[in-house]
Amino acid sequence: MSTTTDPTVEQRAEAVADACRNDVRQMIAASRQGAVILKAIAGGGKSTFITQTVGHVAGEARVMVAAPTNEQVFALVGSIARAHPALVLHYVPAKDVELPAVHLLPNVRVVNAQRARGQRLIVGTLDKLGDAFSRNDLGPTDCLIVDEAYQADSSRYHRAADLANVHLLVGDAGQIAPFTTVTEALRWRGLPEDPVRTAVNVVLDNPAVHTRVHHFPITRRLDARSAEAARSFYERDHDFEAVVPRGVRSLTWSGPRPLGARERQLDDALSVAGREGFCLLELPAAVTPPVDPEIVQLVADLVCRALHPSRPADAVCERHQSGIRLAAHRVAVGASHNDQVRALRRELATRGQHDVTVETANRLQGLEFDLVIAWHPLSGLHALDSFHLESGRLCVMATRHRHACVVVGRAGDRELLEGVPPSGDAWLGRDDEPMLDGWDAHRAFYESLAPVRRPFDA
Repeated sequence: MSTTTDPTVEQRAEAVADACRNDVRQMIAASRQGAVILKAIAGGGKSTFITQTVGHVAGEARVMVAAPTNEQVFALVGSIARAHPALVLHYVPAKDVELPAVHLLPNVRVVNAQRARGQRLIVGTLDKLGDAFSRNDLGPTDCLIVDEAYQADSSRYHRAADLANVHLLVGDAGQIAPFTTVTEALRWRGLPEDPVRTAVNVVLDNPAVHTRVHHFPITRRLDARSAEAARSFYERDHDFEAVVPRGVRSLTWSGPRPLGARERQLDDALSVAGREGFCLLELPAAVTPPVDPEIVQLVADLVCRALHPSRPADAVCERHQSGIRLAAHRVAVGASHNDQVRALRRELATRGQHDVTVETANRLQGLEFDLVIAWHPLSGLHALDSFHLESGRLCVMATRHRHACVVVGRAGDRELLEGVPPSGDAWLGRDDEPMLDGWDAHRAFYESLAPVRRPFDA
């Protein structure tokens, strides 16, 4: 078994990273308004890139680093402070928000906006840095770096945008797009002030901003087995490769084969996923309520078989070449709806599985596991709709794993994608068509999983 990564992929990624940093430096040196966009895919190393870039830029300019959520900012504070102990990092929290103790490092200062003014390195959420009081107290900086820029809606981004002339926006275009349940927001669709446009689209739609766009050509989380399916969710001009080639990772179960037909099918599905990276496991075709009790049972059965003490699983990879035992906290279940999540949690709790992560796709963004069981968004639907066709939801669930992902659905789901593509609402000033894009992504994903599709009828 090979135990190496592909150095050429790393070299191409480093060349793109250097080009991004050089663009940022040149824009700062020229004192001109501009933006640099780095489009990455799941597991591309966005946070690592930002951490390294802060070290390159903060020595020459004043830098502000922001992200949409507190958890994302906590992670940035910790990684930047550890990587650059000589840099003093000024973290500006919102009221009643406390930095976890693990990130309270010697070079981290927790301050208000007024005390952060003029400092070389400031970190906070977009909401906090962009609120009216903070913006006035912070004053201008040279460069604003936004992590998870595809999760940052324009209402947040606009409030912080004037804190620097040069912006570096880093994000994963396959993630779930910003959304709102406020129907009044529709009045702004197609207008520059549309509050649910992403920060990236805001910049790309503005011809007055000098913008450079780069594509990060690498994924470290997904290996070569899984990268092909992941391409279903990204633009065709975004070429990327997995740094970990085939033959390096595997997830293998050992122990006696069960006698029951249902257990054998479960084990076969897990084995396919452990060997090939994915398995598409399909119940017979049926139209079901959103909380499909048969899917709930099947997902719970898969989790229990994966963690059954009589058949331990060992994960072999570039980090653990001798293998490491699969643990419950390294297993996740993803679903589209909160009521699906609650049903799954109840079922797993009755079976003693309390350490498995069970969340909606929204809450799984940014997380990584060894094994993921994904409840396909189209499972059991009678017709397509914009929510379930939104490709980011499936993309998140299908790109959280390092070793194996079992996608669970029904045999009739694929038939929803046959025939004429759906037509969604069109808006003047908007070129994107989310329903058509989602339809295309779902079709491509199903096609990529055709070799690992397995019926489940036990």
